[in-house]
Amino acid sequence: MSPPAAASAERTDDGTTSNAGEYRRRDTVSIADNVVVSRQPLTATRLNNAAVPLIEALSTSEFRSPASIAAETGHDRETVDRLFERLATRDFLEWRPARDLQHRPPTSVVVTVRNDRENLVHCLDALAELNYPDYEIVVVDDGSTDGTRELVEDRAKDDSDIHLVRVGEPDDPIGIGAARNRGVDAAHHDVIAFTDADCRPRPPWLADLVPCLAAADLVGGRVRPAGKSAASVYEGVNSSLDMGGYAARVDPAGTTPYLPTANLVGRRAVFETVAFPERNIAEDVDVCWGALDAGYTVVYTPTGVVEHTYRDSPREFAARRGTYGASEALLASEHDREDSSVDVPVAVLLVLALAVTGVVGTGTVATGAVVFAGAVLGLTAGVRGWRGWRRARRLTPAVSLSDLVESWGRKRLSSAYALSQEVTRYYVLPIAVLGGISWVVGPSWLGPSIATALSVTVALPAIVEYRVHDPETSRTAYAGYYLADHLGYQLGVYRGALVHGTLAHLRPSARFRLVS
Repeated sequence: MSPPAAASAERTDDGTTSNAGEYRRRDTVSIADNVVVSRQPLTATRLNNAAVPLIEALSTSEFRSPASIAAETGHDRETVDRLFERLATRDFLEWRPARDLQHRPPTSVVVTVRNDRENLVHCLDALAELNYPDYEIVVVDDGSTDGTRELVEDRAKDDSDIHLVRVGEPDDPIGIGAARNRGVDAAHHDVIAFTDADCRPRPPWLADLVPCLAAADLVGGRVRPAGKSAASVYEGVNSSLDMGGYAARVDPAGTTPYLPTANLVGRRAVFETVAFPERNIAEDVDVCWGALDAGYTVVYTPTGVVEHTYRDSPREFAARRGTYGASEALLASEHDREDSSVDVPVAVLLVLALAVTGVVGTGTVATGAVVFAGAVLGLTAGVRGWRGWRRARRLTPAVSLSDLVESWGRKRLSSAYALSQEVTRYYVLPIAVLGGISWVVGPSWLGPSIATALSVTVALPAIVEYRVHDPETSRTAYAGYYLADHLGYQLGVYRGALVHGTLAHLRPSARFRLVS
């Protein structure tokens, strides 16, 4: 089945269509003469005279379509599309999917549940408060024994728009993916929304998301933690379900790789064409990637918020993260995708290799290696600094020397954070094993050196996160959930590798990207 016409077009202010969505200037962006500057991260570019009024027509508060800007300024719409898309890619502009606020068709909300009656009570209460004109609730119960079915049946007596679909048996559940497919079959409307029993959609949920389906085929909203427990506070910083505060097109290799089914709305045609795989993990990833492969438009917006209840027990928290981690091997065995996201300069690898040679070696070889490593690092920093200074001089006064120095420091810290976080999440366990062996059979300095380096690597991201976000919990509690998160996830990653017989998701090329 080919995707509907709306999948390839977005409706704009004047009723025409465009592929570009809507844009506004980021609040960190300024224009000086014909130079546009973004402060975080520091990026600057010189515009031609024709482009300046197009950017000046955008404010930092109101989203506008390229079509409306083109009509206002007399420029060709495709030219405006291309300019805005390039500037959004470089973080000068913020993008969001186009929406038609009058597009509010009847919607079916599918909730899957198994033995989670207490959370389902809150979920149904939240759904009853939605600010949306016409919707039904389809609860798919997969063999619950805790009174879940009786709860839904009682609610259905008072509300004809609540329906119970009974699937599975207490000792033979059909699983989450299959239950979602049964929900699609039972839904009466052509727009279908998914959430989970442990979620609480906010009142504007559907009203925020469904209008995006006037131009897209799948749209997801933001998932935020419910409550103020230490687990919820940690999730407020590091949730694996929260795709962030900025809208984006879903891209398997990008910052928004998929949409969680805790907060997913789409056309029936998508879910019938690309059914959920009948399993309990990564079913949402498969649907999003399958929809993209089929030519559908899949977008994310931070509006349409659903609050998620997280498990407070660090053990349960780590187990859940382990389940997510195990799904990486499954996806790697089914999809030939690499999402390398951390930049590692070639010069850094060279310096590290030479430094290790200096530590392991002796005499002249060691001294020469260390000196050469320092020379390479100094030369690289000097060349980059000179190039940056020359660029800054061309962009003066829009970019000052202090701007350049501050940006350099922020970028170095960001790179160290990203590299440390990736190592912490995927490689701490094998490195720790290597360190333990070295402590016993290696030189006396090697084991302690590995332990020290590993401790710094693990601690750095947690320290940065706590400092930047200032979460409302103690350092100890945050550190506990941080370790439960990353080590639990990592155990799942290696367990998945054994179960699915692949290390594709652990290849360095799948995690890191060399840059000059």
